[in-house]
Amino acid sequence: MKGNRAVLTAIVVVVLIITGWWLFKRSNRGPAIDLISTFESATKKPTGAMFQVVDADLNGERKRAILTEAPTRMIWKVKIPDDGWIKASLGLKPETWEKEGDGVLFRIGVSDGRTFEDLLTLHVDPFHSKSDRRWIPVFVDVSQYAGEEVEVIFNTNNSMPGKPEDRNNDSALVGDPQIVVR
Repeated sequence: MKGNRAVLTAIVVVVLIITGWWLFKRSNRGPAIDLISTFESATKKPTGAMFQVVDADLNGERKRAILTEAPTRMIWKVKIPDDGWIKASLGLKPETWEKEGDGVLFRIGVSDGRTFEDLLTLHVDPFHSKSDRRWIPVFVDVSQYAGEEVEVIFNTNNSMPGKPEDRNNDSALVGDPQIVVR
């Protein structure tokens, strides 16, 4: 009996040590990377395009956001943490919802310097789709780049591929963009 208790106690101690180490490791991954706070150092294209940090309210939900007129590209150099995810909310300015246009195509991707990987493509068109008259939350898994310094790229395009270019009312908003640990 005493032998069984000693083995069971040893197993419980080992499990507690492993669990404590795992929890400690997860808690040391660092805080979220706020892309708005580093917006000044981001590369913005095309040169001369309108980029502005604003407080934006979509259907009663207020967020700190980057406002731009599509087509644009914003690039941040970021070291991706373990279990890293891109978290943001996408939308168009409410003033454009009732005005003619074909919406904005948002694209989020990562470049490691050799290749570009498009990770999210989302068309937001509040003129034709009333369900797009809000912040649309997006989460993009970038954990495959953990530990690497990469370029996180947010693109806005003013038309869907293969459609004629329509720049009408393409006031794109990227709300609270961050790199978070999940």
